[in-house]
Amino acid sequence: MDHQHPFALRDYHLDGVSLHPLAEEHAEHLARNISLMPPWSVIGYPARALYSFLVGYDPGCKRFEIVSQGEIAGTCAIRTPWLRGPYLQLMAILPDFQGRGFGGKILSWMEAQALRDDARQLWLCVSSFNEGAQAFYQRFGFEATAVLDDVLVNGSDEILMRKKLF
Repeated sequence: MDHQHPFALRDYHLDGVSLHPLAEEHAEHLARNISLMPPWSVIGYPARALYSFLVGYDPGCKRFEIVSQGEIAGTCAIRTPWLRGPYLQLMAILPDFQGRGFGGKILSWMEAQALRDDARQLWLCVSSFNEGAQAFYQRFGFEATAVLDDVLVNGSDEILMRKKLF
């Protein structure tokens, strides 16, 4: 394995949180709990669909479990390469672990990894009704670039956001 390539290492240890390859035995627990959280609960996104995403074979998507003090705190999935930079396809921090700065640490790590590969930008989508998440991503330098209507379910828009690294 090429350890110089971004996202190539098996494990990453950030300050107070670690990222490890998502273990299939944790996927059902994560899917069930994530489906109960906004934005997924708001649009009625089923746990079985989240589970299928978490365990499905996709060599272009790196899926990590987020671990804090030995406990599963959430998950993130990064698609790379994607439009000259990685795409944060999913980041979900379970409620008991929110507010500890894990999301910001993951975004900073993602940016550092992308810069190692001379990426031009970082990408993500956020639901239009999820104003808290939009504000969070804006604090990290993301800007709205497009509105995608009816992506996940009819009547719910997704906002494509980008952070320029150039």
